Amino acid sequence: MTGRGSERRVGATYRRALRRPDFVALYLARVLSDWGDQLARVALAALVLHQSNSALFAAAAFAVSYLPAVFGQALLGPLSDRIPRRTVMVACDVLRSLGLVLLVLAVTQGAPIWLLLVMLFLVELSGAPFFAASRALLAEMFEERPLFLRANSLMQMTFQFNQVAGVAIGGIVVATLGTQQALWLDAATFVASGLLIFAFVTANAAARPATVHGLGGWVADVREGVRYLYRDVPTRSLFLVAIVTLLAFTAPEAVSLPYAREHGGSTAAGGILLAAGPLGAVAGVLLVSRWTPVVQVSRILPMALLLPLPLLGVVLDPPWAVAGVLFVLAGVCQGFMVPLMATFTLLSPDELRGRLSAVAGSGFALVTATSFLAVGALADATNPALAVVVSAVLTLLLLVPVWRSWPRRELAEAAERAYS
Repeated sequence: MTGRGSERRVGATYRRALRRPDFVALYLARVLSDWGDQLARVALAALVLHQSNSALFAAAAFAVSYLPAVFGQALLGPLSDRIPRRTVMVACDVLRSLGLVLLVLAVTQGAPIWLLLVMLFLVELSGAPFFAASRALLAEMFEERPLFLRANSLMQMTFQFNQVAGVAIGGIVVATLGTQQALWLDAATFVASGLLIFAFVTANAAARPATVHGLGGWVADVREGVRYLYRDVPTRSLFLVAIVTLLAFTAPEAVSLPYAREHGGSTAAGGILLAAGPLGAVAGVLLVSRWTPVVQVSRILPMALLLPLPLLGVVLDPPWAVAGVLFVLAGVCQGFMVPLMATFTLLSPDELRGRLSAVAGSGFALVTATSFLAVGALADATNPALAVVVSAVLTLLLLVPVWRSWPRRELAEAAERAYS
């Protein structure tokens, strides 16, 4: 079906998506994995802080846990194309749960901090292919593409909620149960995730043959994904929009705590500012999901251009509560990431879908980390308000060449094909 007829949602609702046991299992597995990652970070950071009495070492625990996302996805992403995706996800959960058991044993034996951080790094690295495989597997589940878009938006909303509440709840769990018990619980979340996928998700064949000729073949797989992303105009354009908006994405979170402190707010006020962006993003996802898929794709760039505009209001250095409202408004405009990610996945050839998702996720993680550091350094050198405004202005400037080269017709035609 093409034209206006393809824009009807054909009953694509969250309820319909949740009627499928395989999707419910995948959704719960993703939630458990998200919570498990957050719990491991908080638990080890608390342990490191207790042992070293150093905020720097505690922060290092968080940093180490994010490092595998930078290059682990790109290096291990091809596994989700060469091996059945359900198998990849179950294997990741098994490896992460076993790694956490070893981590608990190391804690009980009084292992040095450096060893604990190395073990956390390996646990997170073993889970790197999980999310690339899950995104590709989600596309396999739903032949009805509008329903896939709805399922993907539910995943994204839940991820944003986890960003708001994950660290806080992880802290409560660690404070209530203690570090070792929290790590045991963390291992149990990965066991439960693996069991859900194994029991309810259908085992499909790999997207392409599993034979890889040594390290050279592995590198060739990664290079093939990068080359495709560079040459294919629609997927490259979607990736560029996601990358260049990251400064505006990260700036509010990067300066929330110092901004609240400079304006007489407590740590709780800083926490509210931290939650403002993700909270707005949840509202943005709900808003965007009301549009038909083709309309969602057509509004990706306009919403991206709107994203930095509320942040320009911070130039007035308003009270922290007013800044929070501006952060929420900017967060609402982040809703464009749902059709962007879904369309990127659908436009990727199935045999490259896992590695393309991994390569894009790796680049996204690297630019995110760099943006956090850059905004934080600018806030230290000047002030938090100016850091936010400069980030918004730079984002707008970076979006200008993207806007000028935006492949409107190609993306519109691709969206018609993908969601019809």
